[in-house]
Amino acid sequence: MRLGRAFTGPSARLTLLMSSLFCCNGVTMPFLGRWLEETHALSGVEIAAIVASAQLTRVFAGPVIAAWADGFADRRTPLRILAALSLGLYAAFFQAQGFLALLATGFLAQTAAQAITPLVEGALLRISGHGGLSYGVARGIGSIAFIAGNVGGAMLVGRFGVEAAAVWALASLLAVAMSALFALERDPIDHGAAAHGFRGRLREGLALFRNPAFAGPVIAASLIQCAHAFYYGFSTLVWTKQGLSDPVIGALWGFAVIIEVGLLLTLSRFERRFSPETLITFGAVASVARWGAMAFLPPAILLWPLQALHALTFAAVHVGALRLVQREAPPAIAGVAQTLYAALASGTLAGLAMLLAGALYDSIGSWGYAAMSALGGAGLVVMLWAPRSAKGTTAGA
Repeated sequence: MRLGRAFTGPSARLTLLMSSLFCCNGVTMPFLGRWLEETHALSGVEIAAIVASAQLTRVFAGPVIAAWADGFADRRTPLRILAALSLGLYAAFFQAQGFLALLATGFLAQTAAQAITPLVEGALLRISGHGGLSYGVARGIGSIAFIAGNVGGAMLVGRFGVEAAAVWALASLLAVAMSALFALERDPIDHGAAAHGFRGRLREGLALFRNPAFAGPVIAASLIQCAHAFYYGFSTLVWTKQGLSDPVIGALWGFAVIIEVGLLLTLSRFERRFSPETLITFGAVASVARWGAMAFLPPAILLWPLQALHALTFAAVHVGALRLVQREAPPAIAGVAQTLYAALASGTLAGLAMLLAGALYDSIGSWGYAAMSALGGAGLVVMLWAPRSAKGTTAGA
């Protein structure tokens, strides 16, 4: 009965929604830049502007959306609204013509879709360990869906052209909307959160940054995540010009996430041994090494071990930051706190890093990775400087 509940209960249903969204991300991350270049002949700076548009304002929009979402009596309602908006707005984006139309629709579509992930992950962290899937397993399944987007999308692009990436993305977003509408169980929000009011939740969430034990690791994790900007936006273009085929490129993206999944599925072991701060520090060191090596255009045989470092540069940092936010933030503002981290790691700082990556790609090509290595180094410096929290570590999921 317990096993059945694990695969049919609230965490499994949330995992279905998250996996559908990650399946979309799995094709848009490696191929959106190429789609914009091949179908609309945009420059690197124009591509970066579209990809980064929602990220640049996420530090403002994210917390506002989270505070809005925490005001509903049922957590399903904002997820349903955001899922429907994501599908409709991405459909408009893929039909848009001209840079300004692509910029406007891309900004709105990405803003709606990006707001879903921290809400789902926060819910998974909250119910983790209550008879359902653990957070690590749920996030691992989501990462497997991301791999499906990488590999399946790459196969379709190789067979039918880059337009197939748009079809894959819209089909995945339709699954997100259907999951939000029909699969989720009722999830009432803590009345204490509603009692704080919209402005109160925002104010208390922002006040967390007065605590150096919260602010330091969150900022460090954000810098390390931002160091993925050149990889996310331009690695496919760099590898294509190196002569790598579409299936190999898709496999390289997928391999990175396979290693990430391995870490997530064994997450409880790592969380028992290492604090959130230590996980973030490991990721910072790996970031310096990974992007520094990528700048030299290593041959394909060396790209595989470098891609394996994704388990540290992304997964270890992400999990460490999520657990730290869960540990430091009061339950009443957990959604806002979760989104503040996401807004920095995948928002304004990431948007600025993406704009930088676009300019670097146009001017110096693969050497843009060197700037990403420097960002990872900055995260390491901040992490080493940040004071440790008196609250200690959290138990694994």
